[in-house]
Amino acid sequence: MRIVNRLSLKFKLFVLLILISIIPITLVGYNSNTFMFRSGTAYSGSISSQYVDFVSTELNAYLQSLNQSFDPLFSTPAFVHYMGTPDSWLKEQAEDLMRFRPLVRSSLQFHPEVTSVLYLDRLGKVYFDSYQRQLDPAFAFGEDPWYRKAFRINRNALSEPHAMPYVLYSKDTTFSYVRPILDTDTGVTRAVFVVEIQENRIKSMLRGEQTDQPGQVILMHTQTGATVSETPVDSGVMRDFKSALVDQAGAKQPFLFHSGPTEYQASYAALPDSQWLVVWTAPLNTINKAVRQTVQLSLLIAVLSLLTALIVAFPVMSVLLRPLYKLKAGMLNLGQGKYVPIPQGERYDEIGYLIRSFNKTLEKLQRMEREVYQANLREKERELLQLQAQINPHFLFNTLETIDSYASRNNGVAVGDMVQSVSRMMRFTVRNDDGWAPLREELEYIRNFLTIHYYRNGQEVSAMFDIDPAAMDVQVMKLSIQPYFENAIKYGWSPNMTADEFKLTVKVSLQDNYLEVDVQDTGTGMPPDVLRRIRQLIAEQGESKDPYFRSHTGVRNTFRRLFLVYGSEADVIVESVPGAGTRFRFRVPAGRPAL
Repeated sequence: MRIVNRLSLKFKLFVLLILISIIPITLVGYNSNTFMFRSGTAYSGSISSQYVDFVSTELNAYLQSLNQSFDPLFSTPAFVHYMGTPDSWLKEQAEDLMRFRPLVRSSLQFHPEVTSVLYLDRLGKVYFDSYQRQLDPAFAFGEDPWYRKAFRINRNALSEPHAMPYVLYSKDTTFSYVRPILDTDTGVTRAVFVVEIQENRIKSMLRGEQTDQPGQVILMHTQTGATVSETPVDSGVMRDFKSALVDQAGAKQPFLFHSGPTEYQASYAALPDSQWLVVWTAPLNTINKAVRQTVQLSLLIAVLSLLTALIVAFPVMSVLLRPLYKLKAGMLNLGQGKYVPIPQGERYDEIGYLIRSFNKTLEKLQRMEREVYQANLREKERELLQLQAQINPHFLFNTLETIDSYASRNNGVAVGDMVQSVSRMMRFTVRNDDGWAPLREELEYIRNFLTIHYYRNGQEVSAMFDIDPAAMDVQVMKLSIQPYFENAIKYGWSPNMTADEFKLTVKVSLQDNYLEVDVQDTGTGMPPDVLRRIRQLIAEQGESKDPYFRSHTGVRNTFRRLFLVYGSEADVIVESVPGAGTRFRFRVPAGRPAL
């Protein structure tokens, strides 16, 4: 009987303990319900605001990148001449097109989502280029309302999605990125350059990675009300959103609005320098559905945790905590960059699964680290090839024009010398050697360059080479010295100078396994402002955003290639005195480094 009484007392204490625990659980559940509904709505609004800002920034960055890829075209003399050529001068147009079309084709290659580019001007000329589409020659742009309206645009603009009626066999829907070309005297648009972007490319940027979030991301034109989204857009909801947007002008985001019986939460961000808004909307009941489920689950977990705490003894807890301490130590090692796996033993319970998952995560992180490193290597190699491809085209075109001039005068000796020099230079440039060659071949390239320069200008340049014999077979990046040599002649020499007035010296030596290159001339020198810009470019390792280098891309590319290959190990010094000459010196590790 006494044992029964003891058991009964323990049972009563157990029931009392449960009742005492239920009261705070109920109060906590009620408060949690209210708090989580509020915090859930606030959290959803915060995430949506960040997301629309991210999408707006990404879209703006993409449009700026697209705009910059075509910037070299607008400063090309052939393109500038083409704009002023009358529509009836077909021969002049064809010659200009041959000169600037490679720039357009290069940009199209790097932007496969661009279906085509279109140029229209008030003189009646039409230029169309595409790897994917064919122009309909019968299409009359002057009679099309959309393209007539384009001439009234006075700044870069992204159009609404529309069809491409001027191409054959296509029903594509595209966004037109319109770039007006203004007359600087009158401010009137004299021509427009239109880049046609596939609609799916813009839509994919709206999608992002927010697949687990409720709601819809929409691109909305503020003037016309046109909308773009991955999923169908409810016109009634957007109409009510615009009305609420007017009422909420200047108010804090996100905000709530009603459309019919449903209440919505909305956030938006303006696409810079445009009439587009990135909008996120979601029904409030959809947002709070997950919150209600979370509250219910939290209460259930609280009750189960209480029961477990009443049953499970402390020794059992110590057995559970021991592997968790090991997991904690593994996480601390991971935080310090150490990939130390946790011994798994023979555990197949939840903690064992957690440890195995942690070890698998370590393996994935190591693999991803290697993949990121390899991706960075590939990106460096791609940029190097792109920069190298930009160095030679203008020189080659000018040389071909010179050969044509000598050929028309029946000067076979000059034509032969130049053809041989160009042939050797091109073999050196396009040879499949991953962009590296012995120093002696780089110097031979420079001598061929001097031969071409002699025939182009009718004068020889006094050039002296002081080369350390030990450095002749050292592998150097191709066209690593020639651009400095070429720039010295281009900016420091003039045909009016005598051989004594302009002297060009190239000195290369091998010191302590470092290659030291010194290119010095006695020409006109640099203005202080240009010298300051180049020194800033060197300090920024060739990544300057200075607009000056948009029209002097060759100078920027010369330094950018050097720093891409050697990084901080490249030591570059430039000195210049107006009227006294310029000196470029750089010191890099000898041989070919690992990118």
